[in-house]
Amino acid sequence: MRRLFLLALFSMVLAPASAQSVEPASKPSLRMAQPSADFRARRSAVMKAVKDGDTGTTGRRPRGETVVILRGDDDQGKEDFEEGRFYQERNFAYLTGVDAPGAWLVLVPSQDRSVLYLPPRAGSSVMNGENKKPGPGKESAEALGFDAVEPTSKLLGDVFTLIGDPMRRGVGGAGVVFSLAPNPRDGDMKPASRFTRFLKEGAPNASFRDLAPVLGELRKIKSAGEIAILQKAIDITGEAQEEVMRHLKPGLFEYQIEAKIHSAFTNGGALRQGFASIVGSGPNATIPHYFENDRKMESGDMVVVDIGAEYKLYTADITRTYPVNGKFTPRQREIYQLVLDAQTAAFEHTKLGETTMGELGGFVSDYFRKSPLRAKDVDGKEYTMDHFFIHGLGHYLGLDVHDVGDYSRPM
Repeated sequence: MRRLFLLALFSMVLAPASAQSVEPASKPSLRMAQPSADFRARRSAVMKAVKDGDTGTTGRRPRGETVVILRGDDDQGKEDFEEGRFYQERNFAYLTGVDAPGAWLVLVPSQDRSVLYLPPRAGSSVMNGENKKPGPGKESAEALGFDAVEPTSKLLGDVFTLIGDPMRRGVGGAGVVFSLAPNPRDGDMKPASRFTRFLKEGAPNASFRDLAPVLGELRKIKSAGEIAILQKAIDITGEAQEEVMRHLKPGLFEYQIEAKIHSAFTNGGALRQGFASIVGSGPNATIPHYFENDRKMESGDMVVVDIGAEYKLYTADITRTYPVNGKFTPRQREIYQLVLDAQTAAFEHTKLGETTMGELGGFVSDYFRKSPLRAKDVDGKEYTMDHFFIHGLGHYLGLDVHDVGDYSRPM
């Protein structure tokens, strides 16, 4: 009886607040602007990866199905409300391309089947204009490239049918569930974690595994469509760096340069920045993640400009350092040239399929150590230049500015 109550309660949570007619979307909203075949290929790759690894420690196939469950974002978050736009959860966007709040994705590897679950579409209003979000139905399935697009009210029943009957403890529930919250900590009230706890209660014999490593390795390799979008984000960011060079001069505040950056992003088609812009001058230039951007820049200062535009959910990241008055001092040029030479050497040292990001960091640290240049730290002692290399060499780019993937594996 308790499980029936929980099942009914959770069904109410998944369902819309009031009954709405189910209307298919004639023109689904896809912010990522990539071919639907690319998203289908990613879902197939995920299903193959988990299917190949679903035997567990016993070497036997589970009695229930192996399923992948992924939750999209909703539109109730404070940050989303403040921005006025909905932005999909990155992994969900990667596998679906669907820009609709309250969506779920279920993959069934044994059937090579992908099902999208969506809330019924609400009507348009003067508050939000025309409703272009997709809804359940065959038309949405055909338009979006899924085997089926079902209402979210069917999600729980379908999942428990696959992994085990919640009313038959000890008999059902022997499936395997891959998700991004397989083992939620006590007190973790994120929706995905609450959902996992609910599934574990209903299917106590099911196994729960982490989907993050699978998605991390897949996301490292970009499709042609992703590369084109990422290149656009990089181009917009480059244009913003050029705006910085055109307007930089002593007497300006860091935030005035930041304003030029944001204007260039918007003019280029990037509706938001991928991370908070860093404009650090003088002593602020030595802080890896400096965000105040409120210092008045003086002649003789160097200014670090670390920025990245987000375009269709993909984020660029370009860092440059400029003399505020337009001219390096001899010492500034020495240090700048050393860093530039180290970057060039790192490019030349990289061997695809062999070199890891970690190995490159060590290579550059050695490069700095071997330089004849020296500098004193605040303790008054003189050091080789690797002493001042206090951050990482770099990171992957993509849907996140510090994108996912195992950095210990070869690039």
